[in-house]
Amino acid sequence: MNSLLAAMAPSCTASSPALASTLPPGAYGSEELFEIESEKIFRSAWMPLCREEQVGEINSYYSIDLLGMALVVTRDRYGEVRVLSRTCRHRWMEIACGSGVAPALQCPYHLWTYAMDGHLVGAPEMQGVEDFCKEEIALQSYRHEIWQGFIFVNLDGQAEPLAPQLSGLDEYLELYDFGGYQTITPTDWGECAWDWKVMVDNFMECYHHMGPHRKSLESEYPAKLSYTDAGGEAFSLMWACQAGGYEATPPFLSPGAAGLPDELRHKLAIFIVYPLLQVVVGPGFMYWLKTLPLGPGRIQLQLDIAMSPAALAAPDLEARQKELIEAIVEIHKEDLDVCAAVQRAISGGAQGQGRLSLLEQPLWEFYQYLGRRLGLATDGLSADSKHVGQDLAMDERAISA
Repeated sequence: MNSLLAAMAPSCTASSPALASTLPPGAYGSEELFEIESEKIFRSAWMPLCREEQVGEINSYYSIDLLGMALVVTRDRYGEVRVLSRTCRHRWMEIACGSGVAPALQCPYHLWTYAMDGHLVGAPEMQGVEDFCKEEIALQSYRHEIWQGFIFVNLDGQAEPLAPQLSGLDEYLELYDFGGYQTITPTDWGECAWDWKVMVDNFMECYHHMGPHRKSLESEYPAKLSYTDAGGEAFSLMWACQAGGYEATPPFLSPGAAGLPDELRHKLAIFIVYPLLQVVVGPGFMYWLKTLPLGPGRIQLQLDIAMSPAALAAPDLEARQKELIEAIVEIHKEDLDVCAAVQRAISGGAQGQGRLSLLEQPLWEFYQYLGRRLGLATDGLSADSKHVGQDLAMDERAISA
């Protein structure tokens, strides 16, 4: 493990995009690295769960599995959003699945019933059990934050507040009336056989428009016109710019917010809030990838599509929705074919590290983020990373013994 972290360090600490290289192939399929990522990245960072409108009604709920944990997002009778475990406090049965609206969450095993704030309100045939008080029992609650309509969870409860870290993004998104975008459909792609970092690598560059998207995106949004904007430690932002000769037409580039500058009516903003919120936004639409890591080289993937307030209020909504969904799904299929092929090559023993184009600057920024979270330093491994590697090695020797 220590040798893999050492091999990653140059990519994660390169001083400029002009010196950047890819991660080593081993970073995309290591069980030991995934365990470290789970602890140092996923459990300690802000992870996106759903959009606020997906639990828009009183007593609505939305189920999601994250790192093997069964969670449910609810809106209680007072209108408060909650992020709860959906594991019954009796004998651990899941108390909800899917999404919907219900007066309460009831375990199907022994019918223990919980209010949408997580407190136990019913437990049949428990009379006579000593020291049992249902008012003192509740589903485990997790710290959450809502930013621009997205609901995030912080599993270890120790992360710095999210919103202040994203003020640089807010300056752009408020021009779009972004918080008012509404989900029109989720698309579920099931389990996918590639690493979460392969998904981020693919999403955060337009360099590949000239390859997989040469018939769908490259002519209108050519790779060479894309550029990286000022980011921050918590996010990266880039732009896909419309080529000359094209109009800002529905459903992607219009209609948009009344005060949106003309320049932004001919661009798509592409950003990631680390580690996993990946978003494309234009004047008329938005979609985001819900990438749920399952293990090294495996994710659960969902793509949720939304429309802007202006687009939802414009005529011919049904036709524009249909066109938008079909176009995004077809483009996304092109990306999935590439991601699967990359992971197959890695699993087949791919060697070496490639140099990054300057069009791939967001990948350099992503690797810098990984370096910060994993404790890598410019002189190789930090003391913390060495300690992690030594602990894993000791564990492996103990298991072998």
